[in-house]
Amino acid sequence: MAATLMHLRRLVRSRLGVPLDDDFMQDNVLDDHINLALQVIDAEAHWPWLEGSETAVLQPAMPYLVPAPGWRATKSVFFGDRELTLVAPGDIMRLWDYTADAPEVWCPVIGSISVRPKPAVSFLVNHFFYRTEDWLYDDGAMPSLPAAYTGAVVAKAAELLSARESSGGDATRHGAEYDKWIARMRRDLRRSTGPVKVRVRPGGWV
Repeated sequence: MAATLMHLRRLVRSRLGVPLDDDFMQDNVLDDHINLALQVIDAEAHWPWLEGSETAVLQPAMPYLVPAPGWRATKSVFFGDRELTLVAPGDIMRLWDYTADAPEVWCPVIGSISVRPKPAVSFLVNHFFYRTEDWLYDDGAMPSLPAAYTGAVVAKAAELLSARESSGGDATRHGAEYDKWIARMRRDLRRSTGPVKVRVRPGGWV
């Protein structure tokens, strides 16, 4: 289970060497920098724990969907079991008024996800996307970030706070620790999403 906001505050204070009962660094200041740290981590990669999906019924007159709140980037759009192809805005504009039995391509256009060609009847699409981390307000609120990577949040929050409150040396030290965490997280992501390799043992039957 991921650490709560209250727990993250305690960890950041501990890393900075600030006593838990010291009111120099108030909770609201810590909360802001913990949330900013989570936003920075969001921007580092398309993390699997921030994947989302939605289903939408599109109309011939409005063949587009407005992404759900928190949408950051689209991963894929499906019509039935067919994955639509991402194209550039100029390419989708050439199909803007074209009608066909099924859509083939998609493109983000002015805050929406448009698909073309547009079918003559209403149709259903599945939208898979990456969202942003929710802002944490309550003491018991938890980020989507797995508990194993809590150290990345603590290191980045400490770096941001050190840059605000102290000399550059502390910020550099915390930043170096954060970089190590991100490198570790990216390695884990590659291991979990890479292609499957079949290894054949000499003399084996596979």
